[in-house]
Amino acid sequence: MILEALAVIGLDPVSEDALENLRKAAEILRRDHGVKLLVIPVNTWREPISASLKSLPAIYIGGSRAFVGYAPEVEEVVDYVLRLARGGGAKEAEVLVPAGIIDNDPMSSPVAMA
Repeated sequence: MILEALAVIGLDPVSEDALENLRKAAEILRRDHGVKLLVIPVNTWREPISASLKSLPAIYIGGSRAFVGYAPEVEEVVDYVLRLARGGGAKEAEVLVPAGIIDNDPMSSPVAMA
């Protein structure tokens, strides 16, 4: 099984810890459980609003909001992913990540999407 972990991070120690814990969890999941977790960091470094005001880091796993505003422990991430892999679903306050729209791209025009 392959799952994506989208980590929206800022330039702060909590975001760095979250990203490192995701990497460690991905290694444990691959080695011990055969689950591949692709960690995709998305930085917000160019935006002037501080990470605490934006509730960063925000981590989405399998399209659902998993952790927001703190760096989850490695075991927390592993447990969450295994629960998803077993079909247990996400936490109750699930919010799906919206799809992105690319402007000025012929593939994103209404004709291409139809």
